[in-house]
Amino acid sequence: MKLRISGAVHNPFIAFRELIANALVHRDLDHWSTGMAVEVRLRRDRLVISNPGGLYGITVDRLGHDAVTSARNALLVTLCQHARTPESGARVIEALATGIPTVTEALAHAGLPPARYMDAGIRFTVLLHRTVETPTARQLHTNALRVYGALAAAPRSVAELQQQLDLTAPNIRKILRDLRERGLVEQLGGKRRSTTYRQLAS
Repeated sequence: MKLRISGAVHNPFIAFRELIANALVHRDLDHWSTGMAVEVRLRRDRLVISNPGGLYGITVDRLGHDAVTSARNALLVTLCQHARTPESGARVIEALATGIPTVTEALAHAGLPPARYMDAGIRFTVLLHRTVETPTARQLHTNALRVYGALAAAPRSVAELQQQLDLTAPNIRKILRDLRERGLVEQLGGKRRSTTYRQLAS
């Protein structure tokens, strides 16, 4: 999917606009996600874009490689394809599987690190970093990456992570201890207050 705006493709804002378009069109619209929103959080060192619902019809490792465009709501995609921008009259989206390659190209030309895509099953999250990442987060095993990714949008408790990721509480606590030791997660609350965990910069 590609969202057109005026300006050169190396403008990093193009990457942001593409990802917002993807989040809005590909978000899950089932009853369980009623009241849940697409979230955009600007932090000191990164931008986090998160939407309800995981990937549909493709896996994270194939994003930007396979010419696949599969949306949960075909009618919504059709409406967006016919919507035009007021500046140039171009289509808002093209639905030609060109969005992710455009994001990659725009970030590369702007000298920024590539986007990180994390699929937690019921939530899809994209991280845009201002500087080149250290390899720490990339060295995590699959379940640790799932926990780390689930904390990108907002702090979560062990119970919330257990429900979201279908992992056991002892396993989640072990993973969280490791993430804290790596400096990737911090603990909030405790001492008779609700304990949650928040993702830190990698």
